[in-house]
Amino acid sequence: MSASRAYGLELKEPLPEEIARIARGRIDHASDELRGRTGSTPEEAVHDARKDLKKLRALLRMARAELGEETFLRENACFRDAARELAGARDSDVMLDTLKALELSSGIGWDLRKTIQVHSARNGDDGRHAAARRVVAMLREARDRVDDWPLTRDSFGALRDGLERTYRRGRRDFRAARVDPSVEALHEWRKRVKELWYHHTLLRPIWPPVMQAVGDQAHELADRLGDDHDLAMLAEWAREHTDAGSEFFEAVDRRRAELQADAMTLGARLYADKPSAYVRRLRRLWKAAPISVRAP
Repeated sequence: MSASRAYGLELKEPLPEEIARIARGRIDHASDELRGRTGSTPEEAVHDARKDLKKLRALLRMARAELGEETFLRENACFRDAARELAGARDSDVMLDTLKALELSSGIGWDLRKTIQVHSARNGDDGRHAAARRVVAMLREARDRVDDWPLTRDSFGALRDGLERTYRRGRRDFRAARVDPSVEALHEWRKRVKELWYHHTLLRPIWPPVMQAVGDQAHELADRLGDDHDLAMLAEWAREHTDAGSEFFEAVDRRRAELQADAMTLGARLYADKPSAYVRRLRRLWKAAPISVRAP
């Protein structure tokens, strides 16, 4: 990936320029994926484009105070809606991958796989291509608006409120999911965990070993919660569209219990700090970064 598309702040450059560069880089990469310019399969292209859209929304949340509510809400809605356009094209692929990871007898696994494949074929590639075209058009307009984003402060203060807000919401959602681990509660928590992961990816240059380590733990937690959600969605789809028996649902429940236990352990570590302490630590690391052009 070219330096202009790297998803990380280059601290020697002015922060407003870096935020805009990262936004354009993600938009351009998503557009290239959906246009078939990267060599990815159509399934991989949709998957990678959706990841780019999530990274864009995490960037917006980090810079929310600097962008202002009007700009933040408009752009966040744009990238959210673009991701939803692609969601249908991704659902069948996710179900097949999730089914593969379950320990099922060959007969049950085969029957479910065939049913999902038939469902996917009914939607066809036409729907995937049409969604891709719509999203590319949305991203083209969004890219043109980046030049007008109200970015001015070249300091940690431009990021502080967004970082603290995301961490606070993640900590709150962790506690809620620990009390009531419903599908909805775990899914909401997962969104905040992914933003925490992306924020640490963006801030990695302030102290790479430390930021990488925390980011990796957030990534692992997001994967656990993502696998749990995919299993819940597969089970719900199977109840509505198949005659899957108890072996399938028991296997889903066992694996979800394992994933949730791991997630709670990881969550307790990642959200051990109070939000104010968390952001103060990031500010100290920012100030201590080995560069001379950073404002506090």
